[in-house]
Amino acid sequence: MAALSAAAVWFVSRRGWQFYYGDAEAHWNIARRVVDSKTPGYDQIGTVWLPLPHVLMLALVRSDSWWRNGLAAAIPSALSFVAAGGFLFAAVRRVFDSTPAAAASTVLFAANPNLLYLQSTPMTEAMFFACLMGLLYFTVRFRTEQSWGSVAGAAIACFLGTLTRYEAWFLIPFVAVYLGVVAKGRRWLVAAVFALVAALGPAYWLAHNWWLSGYPLEFYRGPYSA
Repeated sequence: MAALSAAAVWFVSRRGWQFYYGDAEAHWNIARRVVDSKTPGYDQIGTVWLPLPHVLMLALVRSDSWWRNGLAAAIPSALSFVAAGGFLFAAVRRVFDSTPAAAASTVLFAANPNLLYLQSTPMTEAMFFACLMGLLYFTVRFRTEQSWGSVAGAAIACFLGTLTRYEAWFLIPFVAVYLGVVAKGRRWLVAAVFALVAALGPAYWLAHNWWLSGYPLEFYRGPYSA
């Protein structure tokens, strides 16, 4: 899967297709502005785009050559793509107790041309899939192992997802209910621990928006919100 990811990155980079989406260019430039602009620093993250993709690019955008040719734009996305495939494989193998089924699922996921393109760009989908597949794996593992480690893994995966795309915010109550239902003891505690940890992401973003604009819902109602 790593070889497929690298091949897609090479193919897209050679043709200069990394920034065909305006959003991709926006993500890339936000990360760069944090370290190189007239007023660099934390405030350059802004109030609309969730911060994790930009934070993961910070160490890479410091290089002028990598920033200009767009190569570094793909590295966090490509690594996320590989991680998503690994979590999907592990989750499906647990669900069906079948390595061939897990392999088939992972191949179908990895061979999607749309995803292969997106994981070669600064778009957020590949990172979100990594978080989503991590969440899937740990919830599946909790069903069989009933371990606090699985609850923690699911909560951290969801937390990271909430800092990547807003869709993850929607998942929090449903995953909390699922964990409570499949738990064999301390149902309310399991659900509450997951929800509290996962909800730290939205809570941070509301506080971040308040800090920058004086309005916690600036990301939703502000002039730059879709």
